[in-house]
Amino acid sequence: MNFFSLLSSLLITAISTAQAILISRTLRLRNVAYYVHQTAELHQVYRLYPDTAGAFIVSTVSTGDPFQYKSLDAAAYGETYPSALTVGVPSRLYFRKTAQKPYAGLRIAIKDIIDLNGLRTGASSRAYTQLYGPREQNAPVVQSLLEQGFIVVGKLKTTQFADSEWPTCDYVDYHGPFNPRGDGYQTTSGSSSGPASAIATYPWLDFSLGTDTLGSIRSPASAQGIVGMRSSLGAANFDGIIPYSPKFDTVGGFARNVELFAELATALYGSSRNLKPTKLVYPVDIWPVPHAESQTVFDSFVKDLETYLGVKKTEISLEELWQETKPVESPLPLKDYFNDVFEWVANIDQWHGFFKDFVSEYRSRFGHTPVLNPQLQFKRDWLPSQTEDKRENGIALMETYRAWFEKNLIPVANEDGCSEALLVLPWSNGEPDYRDRYRTSAQKFTGTGFFFYNVGPYAGVPEIIVPAGQTSYESRLTQQQEWLPSASGRSSHLITKCIM
Repeated sequence: MNFFSLLSSLLITAISTAQAILISRTLRLRNVAYYVHQTAELHQVYRLYPDTAGAFIVSTVSTGDPFQYKSLDAAAYGETYPSALTVGVPSRLYFRKTAQKPYAGLRIAIKDIIDLNGLRTGASSRAYTQLYGPREQNAPVVQSLLEQGFIVVGKLKTTQFADSEWPTCDYVDYHGPFNPRGDGYQTTSGSSSGPASAIATYPWLDFSLGTDTLGSIRSPASAQGIVGMRSSLGAANFDGIIPYSPKFDTVGGFARNVELFAELATALYGSSRNLKPTKLVYPVDIWPVPHAESQTVFDSFVKDLETYLGVKKTEISLEELWQETKPVESPLPLKDYFNDVFEWVANIDQWHGFFKDFVSEYRSRFGHTPVLNPQLQFKRDWLPSQTEDKRENGIALMETYRAWFEKNLIPVANEDGCSEALLVLPWSNGEPDYRDRYRTSAQKFTGTGFFFYNVGPYAGVPEIIVPAGQTSYESRLTQQQEWLPSASGRSSHLITKCIM
């Protein structure tokens, strides 16, 4: 084996320090460390970190093929962090950025409903993990990131099948991740709970990849004080990802600040243009929030946004606008007219998109129904009652909403599909939401209702969550003052390409 072949080896030797002293020694080449094994092979050195937040479902390392991974089967922390996975992270010095690989060496971890070549996709379900083997190709969005130089260091926990679950009571198959904010025992929200937790907790992780169907990126980002974005519908390829509904499913990600997120957005969606909106829409049906300290934070945030954009906010009542401009004859208010859209459209998609086949295939192979978390037990029994007629009615309602939204609220204004208007929404209320709360039953979430979560997704537009500040609360756990993040959402057409 020649010298350059040795240098190209991407194998990892998972050995203890004592073993390393006996059978290998360290060689430094151009300030990069390698292990020299007794077989004369060079191996990259990985720094090992404990997953103290419980965000990871598996830690990954390359097989040597840059587009295929395997699990890192090593435990380095023992009784110090007895339940923590060990995550291996290679030095950035092993990677050189080029025009072909502009993100070489940047570390990312992905939500465990997204396929990674060589690993199982488990969706936080032991039964699903048991039924299906390792994936033989990457989801297209992951393949694209790898081709641009990103390094995948692990797969991250999600609510089961990216449905709606409360920590900790609904997390039965696996323990829910921890939110590092406040007293450390607040909800992570979901469903991209692991991706948000990992970015909020670990400075050694650059980015994480998640999905948003009806808040699954936006809510965890707001709960943990980081930047996260739901993209435009169809902005990134959703193949190779366990679906909920093609009418709502989007790929997005998390970063610790807007500057970093702009890098990820460019990698995911393409280059952007720095175009400032000329109108800031402030819906008074949603503003102000009841929590006075939070509203003070938001007032300051909105004022800074006005200064940056060089405009004053335009106060609009969504309900009044609906009554003045609604394209249908109906006495119903806005929130009632669109109350059933998600339930009617998305749930039948979830059943026929994967869930029905999964239950059937599992029963056929193992002779019994798969064990599921409480919310999914409810869904297993309830979803078959949903009809195609409901779905068609829901889609018609969505089309009505989108046409109304684009004509009256956030019009598409130029040839790029960008809008001159930016909608600003509150995503936090200043109230603690403890992860140790007991509940009377599973959520039995079906998606009924119309509130700030729905404003963007029903129109197919993106929304980015950014931290606005923090507010205090008295923790019943630590019995002292703690701080919660305040977060705001900004929504407009093609936000990734127009204002990032």
